Amino acid sequence: MTINNIIIYLLAQIALFLPAFLISLSFHEFFHALTATLLGDPTPKKYGRLTLNPIAHIDIFGLIFLLIFRFGWAKPVPFDANNFKHPKLYSIITALAGPMANFILAIITFYLIKYLPLEIFSPVVSKTIMQIISATAYVNLMLGVFNLLPIPPLDGSHVLTVLLINKYPNVIIWFYRYSIFILLLLFCFPQTQMFFLYLIKKTEYILKYFVI
Repeated sequence: MTINNIIIYLLAQIALFLPAFLISLSFHEFFHALTATLLGDPTPKKYGRLTLNPIAHIDIFGLIFLLIFRFGWAKPVPFDANNFKHPKLYSIITALAGPMANFILAIITFYLIKYLPLEIFSPVVSKTIMQIISATAYVNLMLGVFNLLPIPPLDGSHVLTVLLINKYPNVIIWFYRYSIFILLLLFCFPQTQMFFLYLIKKTEYILKYFVI
């Protein structure tokens, strides 16, 4: 493969995955913000995160990671558990709202893949539409699964914090301090990447049961 072909391939991948990522992360973070707001915390709205505008949610490193490694993240939505009537429970619900939004979007893309009448389009257009939908499905699966990992700043870390902060505060503080290095180290290993892809495929298999 020539350099020109590699560049064309990379640009095509960016053209497919970047819009899918922006849409998916916007819904992911918006549902965090919406859930926290509905549960009584005005913090997300105060910081301008109660929006579907992707500009409000983009983390530049998370975006770069997505384009290079096919996994990434957005800026965490701030929330104050002290504003919740049931701080621990509502914190967990707020943390899980983002991944759940991605799984719902993934199910919607599976419906589109199965039922969208592509025969009314030309073969080239049909192929392009299917590539866009498939990319969107993958990105939503990736964001949903990846953010459930119990590593800061990912959503799973909020659940871990709620469960362990009282008994092991020093461990949680250490975890947050070195989380980015832990993530980088984990995904340097091919075995970790393969396991992560395995989790995505298993999640896809489960979610497709909801497509009648």
